[in-house]
Amino acid sequence: MAETPIPWSILELVRGRLRTVRRSNGFRTDAGRDVRLEPAAFDPNDSARLTLYPLASILPDGAQSTAERGFTFVVEALVPIRLDNAQARIVDTIADIEDALDGHSQAPLALPLQFQESVLLDRPDGIAAMAAQVLFGTRYRRPVLDT
Repeated sequence: MAETPIPWSILELVRGRLRTVRRSNGFRTDAGRDVRLEPAAFDPNDSARLTLYPLASILPDGAQSTAERGFTFVVEALVPIRLDNAQARIVDTIADIEDALDGHSQAPLALPLQFQESVLLDRPDGIAAMAAQVLFGTRYRRPVLDT
């Protein structure tokens, strides 16, 4: 039987790590209350949420093997703008995501995560929310199959 692809396993482990983002754990926000692996419509009455999106798997420059991959993914945070402090909350959420993931190791699957970029969006696609997209990358080695 086929195993779960490594990129999906990485996303599942990252979701588990992001679920720890709670004020009770010393973070600024409770962004870890709702962490998703699949996109869904946003209702302005919803609370803040995080969604993980895989972006690319590539053969990185300087790879030591043809089985090595560079994997990038986005953590998207949505904060409803009905909150008086939506802009401050989205900035706090970006910081919490970075604090939770930058350098996080999901061994034995991959190298530690590396922050690459964050982008702040106001009312993406016209929804009543502020959004942040935080890009992370890692490297992993695919298992070599016997032929």
